[in-house]
Amino acid sequence: MWERHLFIVALTLAASAQGMAAALPDASKLVWHSITFGQSTDINFATNVLPEKIGMNETRLADGKTIPSDGTLLTTPFTLESRGGKVGNSHDGLTYFYTRLPAQANFRLEADITLNQFGPENGAKPAGQEGAGLLVRDILGNPREPVTKPGIEELPAASNMVMNSVMATGDKPPVVALLARQGVQQPWGNTGIGMVRESYHPLNTPAHFSLRLTRTDSGFEVAYAPQGSDQWTTRTVEGADRITQLDKTGYYVGFFASRNASITVNHATLTLSGAQTLPSAPYVTPSLKARIEVMSSPMMARRDGVFQLRTNGDGQVQITQEKKPLLRQKTVRGGEIISVPFHADKPSTALSVTFTPDNGQPLTQEFPVSMALVNNPDELYVSPQGVAGSDGSRAHPLDFSSAVNLLAPGGTLWLADGEYPASVIPATASGTEKAMKTLRAQGDNVVFSGLKLEASYWNVQGITVTGKSFHIAGSYNHLDRIKAHHADDTGIWVASPDGIGRALWASHNLISNSESWGNQDPGRKNADGFAVKMRVGEGNRLVNCYSHDNIDDGFDLFNKIEDGPNGSVTIENSLSVHNGSNGFKLGGEGLPVAHVVRHNVAVENGMDGFTDNFNPGALVIESNRAVDNKRFNFLFRPSPYTTADKQGSFRDNLSLRTTPGKYDDAVSGNVDDSNYFYTGHHSVNRAGEIITPDNYLSLKLPEPVTRHADGTFNYQHFLEKK
Repeated sequence: MWERHLFIVALTLAASAQGMAAALPDASKLVWHSITFGQSTDINFATNVLPEKIGMNETRLADGKTIPSDGTLLTTPFTLESRGGKVGNSHDGLTYFYTRLPAQANFRLEADITLNQFGPENGAKPAGQEGAGLLVRDILGNPREPVTKPGIEELPAASNMVMNSVMATGDKPPVVALLARQGVQQPWGNTGIGMVRESYHPLNTPAHFSLRLTRTDSGFEVAYAPQGSDQWTTRTVEGADRITQLDKTGYYVGFFASRNASITVNHATLTLSGAQTLPSAPYVTPSLKARIEVMSSPMMARRDGVFQLRTNGDGQVQITQEKKPLLRQKTVRGGEIISVPFHADKPSTALSVTFTPDNGQPLTQEFPVSMALVNNPDELYVSPQGVAGSDGSRAHPLDFSSAVNLLAPGGTLWLADGEYPASVIPATASGTEKAMKTLRAQGDNVVFSGLKLEASYWNVQGITVTGKSFHIAGSYNHLDRIKAHHADDTGIWVASPDGIGRALWASHNLISNSESWGNQDPGRKNADGFAVKMRVGEGNRLVNCYSHDNIDDGFDLFNKIEDGPNGSVTIENSLSVHNGSNGFKLGGEGLPVAHVVRHNVAVENGMDGFTDNFNPGALVIESNRAVDNKRFNFLFRPSPYTTADKQGSFRDNLSLRTTPGKYDDAVSGNVDDSNYFYTGHHSVNRAGEIITPDNYLSLKLPEPVTRHADGTFNYQHFLEKK
């Protein structure tokens, strides 16, 4: 679809390329159009805007009328407003008032700006995705239809671009910023995209100011001035040809608003001049910085130990102890765990690792190891009042941060009841494949004010985390019977740091029999119950998990274009109730990932029960139940990149409503007769057979929801057939 669109544009414009080369267009006669495109531009983007606030994606002229379909000349004043949208690192969702210029034209666009509103407008704080100002880009996204079923056509709209934009984050006041993107190779985005965000002037007069955007032979200049002043503050970025990468013949320039912003524009002028564009150096994706992750403790309680590590790329590894070879040279693959036994015959010893990537410079990391005395390194006791230097016995407990590194692989860390500060289990505290470490509560009231598990091979059981997230960045961990609530972001979150490399992404973690509720971030849009998102590898699973009353999604598997697709996640026998957005959000930004979602229930969530969230991959959606979710019970969109038979498989899913719903379920993929989706005010399968609420003893969950001894939910008569 995109390729065809671009091909037609290229043919049309190439036919007149010689004429354009001879003379630039008359700037006063250029036709301007208004378009809204990209993700989150849904007119029902209620999670980010109050109903009485801005509710349209449009450009209005001085008479209050919208831009006609055949366009208009540039006259002021005009007002742009947006509902939803985003300015992302790799793609945008926005309302755009623009004209098209030939590639051989330079320009200067200048205007007085009145900032009427800057989102979000639900009492939340900006998240750096809001914006309004001047924009030049090489292609447009598919236009959002004026009347359409919500959620169907929101596709990623990537482009190389430069913005002169208002921007804000959190409690900080708005600023004017230069935003520039390059490295976009396809209209839906790709990995390796480069994004510059540079704030360069505070909005001292936040309501009224002037902005300018200029293309030169070598790059772009953005500028800000107080309205009525000639005191311009400027910033520049190289690469005038960055906006002619996806379409060599021309580009688009104009004004934009995104994520509930509104601006009124006066005294707009566009000036053109001939370009002698200097070719810029080809964009090169930044190379991955070599990384060694040491997975062994710097403290030993026994003289014999195992030194363990992994790297983020393929190459050669050498290990020495006191400059003597422990491992002369070994070829390794990224993510492969290397284990070498060693002996410490004195109170301290020095280990050294050298990693030589296949394509890169050697990296050497020194790792000193010291001896420590504890009562029993296989069984250590910890309390909120414990202190470093104790022997870790029940009578003389340790503090938490000391104990995690002193615990021997295969050992158990016993936590006394009480409140623990925000804590980290570092990668150096990892267990081993054959000897996992265990963290267990002695009672029923072990509470952490946030916990980050960077280590691998841990069993964590029976604790509560509140105030901050329980963040898992390691691999091969098992979290069981965890309670997470009232965090200022997601309750239980599997994610890896940016830039570490896919080989070190959090993988093969199991979260079971756990509950997460009441989580809310300051922006009131990101805090999920459970999230396995943002740089996660293969094999992560959630089983028998309960998510309810969170500000955003119950379960979120989002990933970013610039990171590349996550590994496949499995969610089984889990429950999502009364969350502000979706029950089960299964992807993001057009990246195909074959997640597996079986035997789950979504009830009365604020948006959709089960949604692909623009994941066109071969999802496995089996034996799930969705009841009375506010928008769609099931929303799985047609892929713009492939055919329906290459999308997900759907089997034995059930969609029910106790009162008529506004929207029919939308499911694209391999759907057999075992599914009953909501269509035409009925739950019906492809053979026309209907199931009604009257077929069930109850469509209301018991209060409270309890569990059986094995962790499964006691639904009582909920969804039990008569």
